[in-house]
Amino acid sequence: MAHRRPTMHDVARAAGVSPATVSRVVNNERYIRKETRAAVEQAIAELGFERNAAARSLRPGQTTNTVALVIEDAVNPFWSAVTDGAEEVARRHQHMLVVASTRQSYDRERDLLRDLVLRRRVDGVLVVPTAHPQRDLHAELNRWAPMVFLDRTPAGVPADAVVLDNQGGARRAVESLLAQGHRRVAYVGGDPSVGTGKSRLAGYKQALKRAGLPYDPALVRLNAHTVDDARAAATGLLGDADAFFADNNRMCVGVLHAVRGVRVGVAAFDDIEFADLLPHPITLVTYDAGAFGAHAAELLFARMTGADTPPKRSVYHTTLVTRGG
Repeated sequence: MAHRRPTMHDVARAAGVSPATVSRVVNNERYIRKETRAAVEQAIAELGFERNAAARSLRPGQTTNTVALVIEDAVNPFWSAVTDGAEEVARRHQHMLVVASTRQSYDRERDLLRDLVLRRRVDGVLVVPTAHPQRDLHAELNRWAPMVFLDRTPAGVPADAVVLDNQGGARRAVESLLAQGHRRVAYVGGDPSVGTGKSRLAGYKQALKRAGLPYDPALVRLNAHTVDDARAAATGLLGDADAFFADNNRMCVGVLHAVRGVRVGVAAFDDIEFADLLPHPITLVTYDAGAFGAHAAELLFARMTGADTPPKRSVYHTTLVTRGG
């Protein structure tokens, strides 16, 4: 059950002043006694009162006709496609979609979500959670505005989520490399604490096990966060690996830079731009990113219009394709 938001009247009662005085403090007006300002600010902190930037323009029962999409990387083409899909659904429901990027920062995610939900009062939020656990934050904000998670599912938060078949897709990609005769398949990935990374690494290990091959940690490079990181990681494995699996599209670009001119197998999770122009074939785990974003947005609008079914976790299946060559 949702908790009631603390109001200016609550702050006024706690501080022993009038609501008008609270408003003057919140708006940083002059000619307020230091003792009065301190009492109001203490009450605000204790009650967790948040000034609502949109509230003054809303009547009771009205909405902002705005939903938010909080992603991790606005530059990545994958998230651009997800945004397009979500925006189309929002327009169909006569809502504006506001997009913000956490840049994989815990602090930015916390600040963005609190600003969007508590101050700007968006009607709902699509969010890609960062690797850092924020169960309390997500659970709290989900009480004020419906929330749907994309790509990752935080533990303990009762909300809908749309995720990819990360483990199955990675397993099939690595199996395709093994079917080509490769036996020293290297893994180049990002943050191993992120749910997607964990699942894709698990798929890699599963493919090796099914083929009767040992898991060799010396062939695994993690915590690559940029294209340059991935290129350096793959370069260090040249000569030891006869194939590479990259766990996302940015990692794949780095691997391709490293193996240019070297005949090795390459597979990756996510499609990449201009892959058809590559001189040698690569195997990619693909899916419709626009439909992925649209499906998440449809779940969000269903919640916003009163759907009270148990939280749903939708798994989006993937397809293997060969590009280039």
